[in-house]
Amino acid sequence: MFDLKPFSSMPRLFVFVCLLLSTIISHGATLRAYVEPATAQTNQVVTYVITITNGTLQSIPQLRLPAQIGMNSGHQLSQRIEIVNGQRAMSIRVAWQIAGNEPGEFVIPPQELMVDGQMQKTNEVKFTVTEAAASPAAPAGDEMSTPLFQIEVGKTEIYQGEVVPISASLYIPRRVNLRRIGLIDVNKTDFAVARFPQQSDQTETVINGIGYIVYTFRSVLSPLHAGDLKVGPASVELLYEVMDERQRMPALPFGMAMGMGETKKNTVRSQEVKVRVLPLPEEGKPAGFTGAVGDFGIQATATPTSLAVGDPLAAEVFVDGTGNFDAIEAPVLTPADGWRAYPARRYNVDGPQDPNQIALLPPGAPRRIGYSMVFVPEKVHAALPPFELSFFSPTQKKYVTVRSSPIPLNMKPGTAPAAESSGGAASVVEPPKPPAVVQPKPELNDIIVRVPEQPRWLAPVPASPLLASQRFWAAQAVPVAILVLATLVAWLRKRHARLTQGRRGELQMLWRGLEESGIPDSTFLQRAAHFIQRVMDGKAPRDEKVRQILSRYETSNFTGAASAAPLSAAERRSMLTTLRGLFQAAAVLVLLALAAPLHAEDAASLYKQAREAMQSGEFTKAQYFAERITRLEPPALSADVFAIIGHARYRQEDLGRAALWYQRAALLAPGDPEIRQNLRLLDEKLRFFTLPGAGLLATCSLCLTKNTWIMLAAGGGWLALIALAARILIGQKSPLNDSRRLWSHIAFVAGVVVAVPSAAFATARPEPNARVRDVSVVTAKETNLYAAATVTSAANLELPPGSQVRVLEKRGAWSYIEVPTSEEEPTRGWVEASVMQPLWPWDEKLLP
Repeated sequence: MFDLKPFSSMPRLFVFVCLLLSTIISHGATLRAYVEPATAQTNQVVTYVITITNGTLQSIPQLRLPAQIGMNSGHQLSQRIEIVNGQRAMSIRVAWQIAGNEPGEFVIPPQELMVDGQMQKTNEVKFTVTEAAASPAAPAGDEMSTPLFQIEVGKTEIYQGEVVPISASLYIPRRVNLRRIGLIDVNKTDFAVARFPQQSDQTETVINGIGYIVYTFRSVLSPLHAGDLKVGPASVELLYEVMDERQRMPALPFGMAMGMGETKKNTVRSQEVKVRVLPLPEEGKPAGFTGAVGDFGIQATATPTSLAVGDPLAAEVFVDGTGNFDAIEAPVLTPADGWRAYPARRYNVDGPQDPNQIALLPPGAPRRIGYSMVFVPEKVHAALPPFELSFFSPTQKKYVTVRSSPIPLNMKPGTAPAAESSGGAASVVEPPKPPAVVQPKPELNDIIVRVPEQPRWLAPVPASPLLASQRFWAAQAVPVAILVLATLVAWLRKRHARLTQGRRGELQMLWRGLEESGIPDSTFLQRAAHFIQRVMDGKAPRDEKVRQILSRYETSNFTGAASAAPLSAAERRSMLTTLRGLFQAAAVLVLLALAAPLHAEDAASLYKQAREAMQSGEFTKAQYFAERITRLEPPALSADVFAIIGHARYRQEDLGRAALWYQRAALLAPGDPEIRQNLRLLDEKLRFFTLPGAGLLATCSLCLTKNTWIMLAAGGGWLALIALAARILIGQKSPLNDSRRLWSHIAFVAGVVVAVPSAAFATARPEPNARVRDVSVVTAKETNLYAAATVTSAANLELPPGSQVRVLEKRGAWSYIEVPTSEEEPTRGWVEASVMQPLWPWDEKLLP
């Protein structure tokens, strides 16, 4: 007989070994290959990347490429450790610089790598190479020392909201020593353009026999509205040195000649690129479409899969692809009946976690984001329903809705509370007391939109209050005469400042330098040439006499004073006569520019368009016109304009920026009931933090400006003093004198009643800078207050959109802020600077 008991546990051991092996296999190394960007022009350097996750690379492979693709550099190896959902993941990144030498669509074959002692293969990668655009034409003149600038857009026919790559190429001649490249600025009127990184691709080219070093910077843009638009022009400020052939030493390398040439600071501009932007079609638009444009996929996981009704279920939803990830919102559970959902938390799966590093990703590079969600089942379900994401695909030119696969669940009914026993002795049940009658409270469900026909424009505010003006106190001594004199003096000063500031003032200063007596001929000619250059604003003069003056200056400057004939008194008078006519013509143009209205007509026209767009339900257009008003120079500010932007943002479900613009409107119109009610509605929806306001006296003082309170106090004081003087001068008692005493008494009391409260309000009214300085408003969703300036640190507080914070310190892309969680002990921490905007970005002196 054999004892079979030792073998009775064999099935359990077998199951355990299988589970262990499956766990090891599921957590094995993962290989992924891709090209960033996936589309490039001929001879454009791109990066071929292989990532190994949860594996050890033991050998670097010999890269196999098609014949039309060349390798420009050796491999670069980097290692990164990430923590995703509490799981630690280690990845190794191997990168090569490659470039295609002819257009076409190519397939890079799988590469073999030795990982964890086993030979594994990557996926094949598709790489598209297009014909490079023509190089910019060199300008006439000094071609050998003039930098060139050109922009290129990945597509010329795009959809509204589509993310398209844009490249800016800077052509530097070889005889130019480049010292500094400024920030690239692109006109953002019609497009949202991501900031160009400082990293660039460097190549070389020859144009018309001149060698250039080409620096190519890459970013992305997205159109804000449809139509035939223009991208650019782009501009960049350069600091460089120009070497002539006599100064340049052939024996020295190019960089060794730094500091030996002529230093120039110049701003170069590119051409404009015409782009046709197509609107997103209304036909077939899904109900859950949130504005995402691109090509995306979706996957989902859930734990645990065995649970009971009422137990929490954690779901991880992953969205990958290319496109406008900023417009993607959390995918929706479809159908959601019988599930109680909690707010989702978004994070990045592949790539850097820091948003500033995400902005440096190559244009068109695939991304992968995740959403952590928690659901509580309210009844028994056999599976977790699919998650649904709707977007517009520019490649398929239609709306697409993708769904994840249902996740099977083993769910049991929840434990119901035991019912109370109905047996036992009967008890007397008292009738319930009627509920107390309470005053009904309003349930705010929507904002109030009331746009007046004419806006209340913000009037300019004096630089300092009247209390700091000496003319004001002098006017109190002699109310009429001195006030008129002060007004005359102020007008003369304003006129003098208007004539001496700006371009006219500069020309007057240059002209006085020409009229100086006793200056040598070389100095006179140099000042005359400088005067002509400033008057003509760099353009070539057409007047023959003016050109003769410039020719005389060049002759005197470059041939030497000894060889140049001296100027006679008649020649100098003739030159002054010619320059006087040029100066008078320029002065007339400056006066015409000063006399022209700045932007009243433009602001009124834009306000009318914004109001009409708001009334017709075109909220994006209304926001566009209203925000253009705030960007005029000088700015045209109005609480009504701010309210329109807040209405439009609210209708587009951008609640954070809606709260920001309503708070800005409340600064200009603190007593407006519609604005206060809309802010109360947003507070009920978002529960944002608000900095503590001033006391009751300071709040009431905001009804009038500080200067108005001062004038009322001064007027009341004068009335009381005059009444007191009249009472003293009144003679003996008589019916007439009694009447005069009564009226003087009334006037004295009225003056005191006006002067004392006005003086109190003038003293208590807060200064404009104290109300808005260092105050910002959180506008982004899912904003956390971190313990350190990194997203990997602990998150101490979640900041709702619309929260007011005070900025204490700025450090790069991070800001150290104070959050008014309580009046006694506010909370401090770090947030990303991009998630908030200043409460008042304009001049603080404009605040009333």
